Amino acid sequence: MHKLNLLISRGLLGIAGVALLAMVFLVVGNIVMRQVASSFGGTTEIVGWLTAVVVALSLAYAQLHKAHVALDILVARLPMRLQALLEALVALVSLLFFAMVAIKLWEYGYSAMQRGMVSQTLRLVLYPMIYLVALGFSAFCLVLFTDCLGALKRLVMTERVVMT
Repeated sequence: MHKLNLLISRGLLGIAGVALLAMVFLVVGNIVMRQVASSFGGTTEIVGWLTAVVVALSLAYAQLHKAHVALDILVARLPMRLQALLEALVALVSLLFFAMVAIKLWEYGYSAMQRGMVSQTLRLVLYPMIYLVALGFSAFCLVLFTDCLGALKRLVMTERVVMT
């Protein structure tokens, strides 16, 4: 399961990197064009979409490598079994919350596709960006699910060690 998570999260991170580079080139190009002639229209709109894509597609990789900020000053002093229980509980609650977010994003993307929703400035279809964000949150949920299973496994293993 770890290899699958790693493969998916690296692939999505690669797409996020391309989106980030596109954002940089667009912003720099817009700045240069402002000095030379007129700037691009819709730059703010595109940068906003790309920012959402970069953040969403990076979540799974960051969770897999524990790159998120964690405050474990209190938890680190607790017994290992209680740490594993808290970790499993936090992963489960996070999984439930972000699964709801992912499901609603998939539904919103489908709705946007059905209605033919377009952006305000450039009049481009929105659903591909919404689907990319939903994909990022879904991959994040997969990593949270494996984190939850890993914490439950540690909980059971520490319980067995305590019992023997």
